[in-house]
Amino acid sequence: MGWLVAVLLLISAPVHAQVQPPAEWQAAAQAVIGEFERDTPLANKAWGPELRQGWSLARTWRQYNNGNVENTLAEYLIFAALCRVPGCPGNTIEGQPYVAMAQKVKALIAEQGGSYALATNAHAWLAGLADPTGAAQKNAKLWSQHLDMAAADFATGNLYALAWLLARSRPTPAEQATTFSRFGLLVQEKGWLGTRCVDISKVALVIDAPPKVESCR
Repeated sequence: MGWLVAVLLLISAPVHAQVQPPAEWQAAAQAVIGEFERDTPLANKAWGPELRQGWSLARTWRQYNNGNVENTLAEYLIFAALCRVPGCPGNTIEGQPYVAMAQKVKALIAEQGGSYALATNAHAWLAGLADPTGAAQKNAKLWSQHLDMAAADFATGNLYALAWLLARSRPTPAEQATTFSRFGLLVQEKGWLGTRCVDISKVALVIDAPPKVESCR
């Protein structure tokens, strides 16, 4: 419900006032992406314009696909993560124009037979990856029980398709598993990152409060 309240606040606010993402969303992005970067060289990387760039890219993506700029937190988190690494100059997604990626997403969803079929097939693909941490198999099993999270909404279905496209482009099964697990978590709200189970469902639940990234089983 916290995410829904935040979205409704954004919808009711004047578009011209939304130059920056809400402060609680920025804090949430730093907390969640910080979980991705834990125990890696990126853990000490300073935060720069990626929080603002991710907001711009999320709104641009939403406008192109949905005809509005009523972003969800999942959209913002995904594009903030992409703008942090590898960067998103000129509203690009991993070096490709966002329009080209949006068209690939649309084509992939059609090819798979819709968002529900895409999520089902993506989970089967994830389960078959060689992941030394075991996260891929755990996530595939967990997320297969919650297909609505990935497919019930048009915008979320687009995100899941984007996550699968990006994951499939990685050179090794382990990297593919890590990529899909990270982006899938941002949609599903709960999942495994390596050997850790992370729950981000309350990360921006309370306005003007510290973000809450919790552990789960």
